[in-house]
Amino acid sequence: MTVLLIVLGVLFLIGCIPVGVLFRYHGEIELKLTVLFFKLGILPKKPLPRKKREKAEAKKAAKDAKKAEAKEKKKKKKQAESLIAKPEPEKPKEKKPLTETVAQLIPWAKLGARFVGEFFHRKLTVKRLWIRAALAGGDPAKTAESVGRAWEAIGIAVPILEQAFRIKEKKIAVWPDFTAKKTELEAELQIRLRIGGVVLLLFKYAGKAVVVFLRGKKKKSKQRKAEQKSEESSEPEKTEKVG
Repeated sequence: MTVLLIVLGVLFLIGCIPVGVLFRYHGEIELKLTVLFFKLGILPKKPLPRKKREKAEAKKAAKDAKKAEAKEKKKKKKQAESLIAKPEPEKPKEKKPLTETVAQLIPWAKLGARFVGEFFHRKLTVKRLWIRAALAGGDPAKTAESVGRAWEAIGIAVPILEQAFRIKEKKIAVWPDFTAKKTELEAELQIRLRIGGVVLLLFKYAGKAVVVFLRGKKKKSKQRKAEQKSEESSEPEKTEKVG
């Protein structure tokens, strides 16, 4: 009992660990994975030391040579097979009607949409959304028009984002810079979620997926029974006509 409580306590603590993604753009893309207070840099990639770089290049060259050799063997095999008489192709199986396929996919599409909505709105939190843009332009009228269009797009996009995600901190600024030669853009996006919440959500929707699968199976078996009954009922009619 004590061991079970310890295991459950450890799992609970792991579930409470926050995992996040930090995206920054300030002339170049910066991407980091955060776990608790630790940050793991993904982009930009650090240049490899000379020995490691040479080793990686040699490994890649060997891999490419192996691929080219396999491709050549496959080509020769196809050429040899083309000289041998091929057996008659099997009759293509009857395709299901499109309406039937769509009807089978609808429950799965609904379940997927609910999962995505719950995941993004409840489990994933946008801790920070910062966008700063200084639009450059020599012509004041055109630059001002560009700024107006940018704010119009922001006015449409932000309510949609706020409806889809929980955004804690949001700062968006766009202004004209008539002296700059190049538009400057800075952006920062920080996303966070908890492992436990995601695992529980996956378990929840795995159960729902099983229910959808069993319902689909039950529906198929009912359709087969109905088809068999219709076939059985049509057989006597055929024999009567022949007699």
